[in-house]
Amino acid sequence: MTSRRQTRTIEFTPPDVESVGDELAALREAGEGWLNLLPGVVDDADINPPVGLFAFFGTRQPPVTMATVMPARLDKRNVEGMSVGLMHPTGGKAVARLAEAGVVVPAGWVLRQDHPRRGLVLRTAPDAVPADIVTWCVQAGTTLCLVDMTGQWQAVVYLP
Repeated sequence: MTSRRQTRTIEFTPPDVESVGDELAALREAGEGWLNLLPGVVDDADINPPVGLFAFFGTRQPPVTMATVMPARLDKRNVEGMSVGLMHPTGGKAVARLAEAGVVVPAGWVLRQDHPRRGLVLRTAPDAVPADIVTWCVQAGTTLCLVDMTGQWQAVVYLP
């Protein structure tokens, strides 16, 4: 029998990210769980991915970004930062696009992947402040999103 992981959803409007940062700090302390960050989009935004055979072979991603942040395991949290993944619709070389827009990868973070289909994956510095991680994810997600956004965000916290 599999147990279903409990979630908590937080609606927030940047720059007010403290409540989400607090949740991320608790996940770091536990060494497990994760959270997804999703932007609010306007009601008439076309966010449906393609369907059918061409969708399987195509490279088109849904036009909305989603960030996922996972803490390092409990035994590695003092030497290994959090994993930050960003699924986005803009293809490869996202780090360069972000830098052009003024959203630079923070010092001490390590680029793990910048792939057109699998997205962007970074490892934060071990001492990165959780609220700063959330802020960077929101800035990067906003920059790479291809639909009109409402300015509000949602954090779905997958509890340990």
